[in-house]
Amino acid sequence: MPKKIILITGTLAALFLVFGVAACKHGHCPGNFDEFDLAAVTDRISARLDLTEVQKADLEQIAGEIADKAKAMHADRETRLQGLADMVRQEVIDRDIVDQKIDEKILQFKEMADFVAERLIAFHATLTPEQREKIAERIEDRASGVCRFGWR
Repeated sequence: MPKKIILITGTLAALFLVFGVAACKHGHCPGNFDEFDLAAVTDRISARLDLTEVQKADLEQIAGEIADKAKAMHADRETRLQGLADMVRQEVIDRDIVDQKIDEKILQFKEMADFVAERLIAFHATLTPEQREKIAERIEDRASGVCRFGWR
C-alpha cells in the first residue's frame, strides 16, 4: 500500500511539474499559455510514454481542462493587482484585509490543486505499469540531478 501511494504521488508530482514547466517557459508572460504550448506538452508526454490513442485523447482532454481552469484563475489578475497597488498606496494597511486577500488566494490555489489532483489520478489509472515505470525513472533521474527540468 505505501508503495502505491508513493507511486501515485510521484506520478502526480511529475505530471504537475511538466505542466508547470511548460506553462512558465522562458520568454513568455504568465497567463499566455496557448493551444500551441498545450499541444507541445501533450505531444511530448505522449511520445515519452508511448501513449495509445485513447490515452492521448484522455491526456489532451485533461490538459485542456487544467489549462482552461488556469486561464479562469488568471482572468482577474489585472483587477487583483490594481487592488493590491491601491492598498499599498494607502497610509495604513489593515491586517484583516491583507489576511482576507491571502486567504482568497490560498483558497484559489487549493481549488486548483484539488482539480489537478483529481484529473491526474484519473489519468494515472489509464497508464500501464511500463508507462508508470518510465515516469518513476524520470522522477529518480531528476532527483539525482541528471536534468534540471526532468522531462527535457
